Amino acid sequence: MEQQRIKSLIDLLQASDLSELTLSEAGCTLTLARQAGMPPVTPMAVASAPAPMAPVAPTEQPAAPAVSNRDIPSPLYGILHLTPAPGEAPFVTVGQRVEAGTVLCIVEAMKMFHQVQAPQAGVVEALLAEAGSEVDAGQPLVRIGG
Repeated sequence: MEQQRIKSLIDLLQASDLSELTLSEAGCTLTLARQAGMPPVTPMAVASAPAPMAPVAPTEQPAAPAVSNRDIPSPLYGILHLTPAPGEAPFVTVGQRVEAGTVLCIVEAMKMFHQVQAPQAGVVEALLAEAGSEVDAGQPLVRIGG
């Protein structure tokens, strides 16, 4: 599925009151879902298997790791980048004051880069994952204090 097509689907979901959108096309399935307290929409899963023909009973999702309200979680599974490019300064450092919307890091998934932004102003207390490490959806990445 082309990146522009995915972007248009994200825009469509943002403009609607839907909480989740699933599309199967050419043997690929893409599910987009809103997450409470997170940027409006992020790709959640992409599978290459054809969609099932009959309805499937929902499966129970594993519990997300416990996070404090000061911990900023990863929006999805991917590789964590703490700098905009290799050899450049990090987005944020421990002790730095940030405003709401400040880019804290990037999670790369399937060659798409998803910015993780500060939901509120505060001071970066800790970076909770290492650059280049694989992170899970919901895993705490950065802790921001008052």
